[in-house]
Amino acid sequence: MNGSIVKYSIGKLLFVLAMLMCLPLFVGIIYRESLLDLRNFILPIVMAIFLASILMKRGSGDGHIFTKEAMFITATCWILFSIIGAIPLYLTQSNFPTMIDAFFETASGFTTCGASVAANVELLPHSILFWRSFTHFIGGMGILVFTLAILPKTNKESSSLMQAEVPGPTFGKITPKLSQTARTLYLLYIALTIITTIFLLFGGMNLFDAIIHAMGTAGTGGFSNKSASIGYYDSGYIEIVLSIAMLAFGVNFNIFYFAIFRSFKEAFKSEELYWYLGIVGVAVLLIFFNIRGVYTDKIYTGISSLFTVTSIITTTGYVSADFGQWPLFSRNILLFLMFIGGSAGSTAGGIKVSRIVILFKSALNQIRKALNPMRVTVNKMDGKRLDRDTEESINRYILVYILFFIVFMLIMTLNTNNFEAAFSAVATTYNNVGPALVQFGPVENFRTMNDLSKIVLTFSMLFGRLELYPMILLFAPDTYRNIKR
Repeated sequence: MNGSIVKYSIGKLLFVLAMLMCLPLFVGIIYRESLLDLRNFILPIVMAIFLASILMKRGSGDGHIFTKEAMFITATCWILFSIIGAIPLYLTQSNFPTMIDAFFETASGFTTCGASVAANVELLPHSILFWRSFTHFIGGMGILVFTLAILPKTNKESSSLMQAEVPGPTFGKITPKLSQTARTLYLLYIALTIITTIFLLFGGMNLFDAIIHAMGTAGTGGFSNKSASIGYYDSGYIEIVLSIAMLAFGVNFNIFYFAIFRSFKEAFKSEELYWYLGIVGVAVLLIFFNIRGVYTDKIYTGISSLFTVTSIITTTGYVSADFGQWPLFSRNILLFLMFIGGSAGSTAGGIKVSRIVILFKSALNQIRKALNPMRVTVNKMDGKRLDRDTEESINRYILVYILFFIVFMLIMTLNTNNFEAAFSAVATTYNNVGPALVQFGPVENFRTMNDLSKIVLTFSMLFGRLELYPMILLFAPDTYRNIKR
């Protein structure tokens, strides 16, 4: 592994972090926060610049970034961003008494998980509230994608960086140049976020609240500046607007690009899109009929069903109703949706709809072949035959995914004897959803856990967001052998 370019790249990314942290500092100045609150951001900004300078001085921008280097840079930068980004929260201390709490919260922000340990977010200063949600916005599309979008020059192997970070089983450029692709994606991302903000303003939110919730929706993260989340507003209009926005951000961004700049008809030939919308539709209907006896108002029941389903499948994690009190049938549907997640190439977490569809088709083909051994079966997606490598890579991913889920689950049982609580806690963090069930449910959070569980679930978020392999490589002993300076 080329250690020199790794150091240089991580240093460059830390400069980006310092730049990003200036924005919440500016928010603090606008709201005339105390010098103490402003210091909480100045210190990590200086620290990031200092560390970046050392790494770039000791490294070199010469050379190429291949898969191994890309994965190492990706995993390292996400952990460093979470640690340095946690410093303002820890220094604030009104909700985060330990660095572990602050690290959990910030990693939850960057990974767009949205799980929280804050006792009362409404006590936090505006700068911290903005920073929490801004981490969603940056982490949703990807820290490295953001860097590729703003840097004027990138070498041709930079696609390895994007490949290591963008969620989903496949990756492709929508424009000839990678940096142009990243900029195009971010322009679409920002445009949709602005549109969401405007519609939320029409619903009666003030500008700050609208921006906070739009960034949480864009990154499918779910941090709110209200302890009751979206339930605070008690507005069917806001829930419908956010449901539509969450659905949109759970769609592959390539579809938006093709719909706007190329062929509208071609864009909507995506098989994954129809599966995604179909799963949402079926889940909403099943939950609506299952909980219709819980609420007297059928319109409220329908809106709550739609909002909760879209919030969970897109792994946003906003809450408008206490679904922890819903019947077991509905809670189990929501658990399944946590694992499915959104589309590949979206900001959502989970396994991804395309992987689920391919696995489903493979299973059907195996059944057909078992019934008729002479039958030739072909697995297709979007009318195209899937190659054997793609199918095998998905099978390997699912196997590793299950193994790590079991490990995280076993460690979590040291903290609770309730299987549903432990299972849902790992499911919601591993798939970057946010709220779990029982004592970690939608009206509670994770602050009652011990430090070991918080650390485990923090890494569960990171493993899930980076789709396992970059984090596995980071902790593999072989990674640190034969490192070229």
